[in-house]
Amino acid sequence: MTSTDAPAARPAFGVNERIGETFSVLRQRFMTFVILSAVPGILVELASYATGLGTGFEADPFAPGQATPSVFIIILVSAILPMLLYSIMTGMMVLAAYDTKSGRPVRVEAYLKAVIRRLPALILVTLVASFGVAIAFMLFIVPGLWLAGAWAVCVPVVMIEGMGFGALARSRQLTKEYRWPIIGFVVVAYIIIFVITFLVALAAGLLPIPTLLVAIVLGLINGVATALISIAVSVAYARLRDIKEGVGYADLAEVFD
Repeated sequence: MTSTDAPAARPAFGVNERIGETFSVLRQRFMTFVILSAVPGILVELASYATGLGTGFEADPFAPGQATPSVFIIILVSAILPMLLYSIMTGMMVLAAYDTKSGRPVRVEAYLKAVIRRLPALILVTLVASFGVAIAFMLFIVPGLWLAGAWAVCVPVVMIEGMGFGALARSRQLTKEYRWPIIGFVVVAYIIIFVITFLVALAAGLLPIPTLLVAIVLGLINGVATALISIAVSVAYARLRDIKEGVGYADLAEVFD
């Protein structure tokens, strides 16, 4: 006698489908995502340019004879300002991605209000996750990758579920049994972004254009690259909620109405 109670197959994460979904979301609202993502990138690059930190294309921004920025300015422009601006932008991107997938109009004001309400939690969780993954990578590659997979969807958890520090535990719960496919998905997304960014930055660096314009171009490139990662993480979170809890894109978009 054979049993008919065999366990159901676990739904697949679908790396290829998620990559296609990520670029589909970007393509549908390309200008919206470009504008949202470019503003922080350009502001960071302009702040670096204005404070003498350079855009990365100078021979040496700290060469003798040039004014050296103070440590406070370096930390402010290189760490605090990017973290604040990119936290705001990432939170807005998550919400914009769900509106795009559910066919809703763009609601920049609603995104901004939602991000401001969650900004302290967003910065805290982003900071802890970034440092935690960085430290894990220092120990070895596998622990770093594992932790990156476990905390991969902590930002959408903050934005959609309104959690604070508990977003890290919630992310671990959602990504359980799917961490390696998620890591593969994010790694593939990063490789695609790296290749595009490298080619565009190389072309910008070889052309005889003013440094200020290079700063703006770099800001655009960094912004679009970050947008793709934000959309990829949003897509991963939505897929996990769909698999484990049957929650669709429309339900996710309605959370911040």
